[in-house]
Amino acid sequence: MTPGYEQPDVSGSMTARERVLAAINHEPCDRVATDIWLTAEVRQDLLRRFDTEDWTVVLEALGIDGMAGVGMAYTGPERRTADGEPCGLWGIRPAREIRLPTGGVYYEAQEPPLKHVTEVAELDDRDWENPSDYDFAGAADALRELHDRQVTVAGYMAPFVDLWDLYGLESALLNLALRPELVAATIERTMAYRLEQHRLLFEACRGLIDVCHVTDDFGGQNGLLMGRATVNRVFFPWYRQAIGLCHRYGIKVMHHDDGGMDSLIPDLIELGVAILNPIQYKCWQLDLTTLKREYGKDLCFHGSVENQEIIPYGTPEQVRAEVRKNIEILASDRTGLILAPCHNIQSGTPVENVLALYDEARQRGSWGVGRLP
Repeated sequence: MTPGYEQPDVSGSMTARERVLAAINHEPCDRVATDIWLTAEVRQDLLRRFDTEDWTVVLEALGIDGMAGVGMAYTGPERRTADGEPCGLWGIRPAREIRLPTGGVYYEAQEPPLKHVTEVAELDDRDWENPSDYDFAGAADALRELHDRQVTVAGYMAPFVDLWDLYGLESALLNLALRPELVAATIERTMAYRLEQHRLLFEACRGLIDVCHVTDDFGGQNGLLMGRATVNRVFFPWYRQAIGLCHRYGIKVMHHDDGGMDSLIPDLIELGVAILNPIQYKCWQLDLTTLKREYGKDLCFHGSVENQEIIPYGTPEQVRAEVRKNIEILASDRTGLILAPCHNIQSGTPVENVLALYDEARQRGSWGVGRLP
């Protein structure tokens, strides 16, 4: 055991899978469900702190329930750009590595493939690829190994993310205003691919996927990146199809949306979103009490522990106070919260703050099933 850290008693009447499912379904939990999002550098810091190479040792020591994500391995033809460079889906280039002063690494998008496209006709000359070019059976095998122990997550449909990956964020936003027909034609192609890709995934993994991401980043530090009416007109008709597909296979939908996106919450509930992440409430001064009161019966909240100021720069006691506040408000009915940082814990964050987060979650968030107010 790492010096100076007393492993919490993580015993309880529920398994990690049962606890997270109960939180999602607004059923009583024996203690607050927990998850962790972090960068590779923080992961290594924790492995060193616990003197192990086995990540499950860290999760067990911190009492983290977690959600097990499984991807889809690409099996199609080799992908290359017009100039012969390796690329990803639809010619999107690998991100460029950026080194940070903290020793961490970030990734910055390179020249997007459709940045200079201005006419719908130009889209017809592109290869929109075959959505069946993935190892869906392999994904099913991986999910089968995890499904009894943790809530399983597979699939990711995000029409706005695909749009900015293809055009770049600046051009994507400009095209929304200046070339709406180009945006509509592009999303029609990308979402036709995504819907069929995910139908094949869900069919191969029937009964093995608990949660799928239907998600985007519409929120910025000070509000939405575009008007709510634009989101509803351009993107949410496709959300309706994507979420409907998930529901046909009994899969819950998780929506990740950074920043000040609270005006979209009623729309997301109407569309059928069950889990909202990351509750980045400092961005737009969201009131957590209002969030729970107005939307807590419809949404499970995932995240919420403030990660712009408190986790990276606060003291361990400030982190503990933040954890207590979130549990007391967002899990006031002893359910409906999967406590986690409100985005990846960043490189340079003191390990003591991470330990304090999960130790406090265990101490303050233990209730015992049936002891509801």
